[in-house]
Amino acid sequence: MRLSYVLKLGGGISAILTGLFLLTGHLLDYFSGLEYGTVLGKSVVFLAHILAVFAFVGIYKLQGQRNGVLGVLGMVFSIVGTIIVSAIVYVEIAIASGANVHSIFNEAVPRVIGIVGPLMFVIGMLLLGISTVLVNILPRKGGLLLVGGNLVFALGSVAGNLEPIFSVAGSAITCAGFVFLGISLLHQKETNSLTC
Repeated sequence: MRLSYVLKLGGGISAILTGLFLLTGHLLDYFSGLEYGTVLGKSVVFLAHILAVFAFVGIYKLQGQRNGVLGVLGMVFSIVGTIIVSAIVYVEIAIASGANVHSIFNEAVPRVIGIVGPLMFVIGMLLLGISTVLVNILPRKGGLLLVGGNLVFALGSVAGNLEPIFSVAGSAITCAGFVFLGISLLHQKETNSLTC
């Protein structure tokens, strides 16, 4: 079995699961009505971020040399950002389970990590979405949905009490983007992946 096929298949499945898990986790937290969400909801979001790494690799690999600087930066920022965000979500799981770890985010280094990680993730997803639109190997609609979903997520960080609604809306749009790109990855002809 060729590596390009494995990356395409794994990336496609991971992209679909990333989108579905991201939306499901945010919906579970939103409908729980709990201030810090649920352990299940946060755990599903945690899994989404882990799977996102494989989705990013699959998307990047399929677009091959046509990624350009924008695609390379998008992949690097997305992967590093989602790894850091996974650490943040891990702490949020502990908070949702009732552990008293709120003070972690008040310490200097974790506070910087809590700012830099999500920022890198958002920038990476925006660049990856824009690159997908420009490269035009995968459907442009998928890239546009990633861009739109992340802009809605970003707006949520300044929306105050409306942040949970923005998170659900952003995760729904981002979910659609990941699912759309994942299905497209799975249906790409093998000849397209030969250029990777």
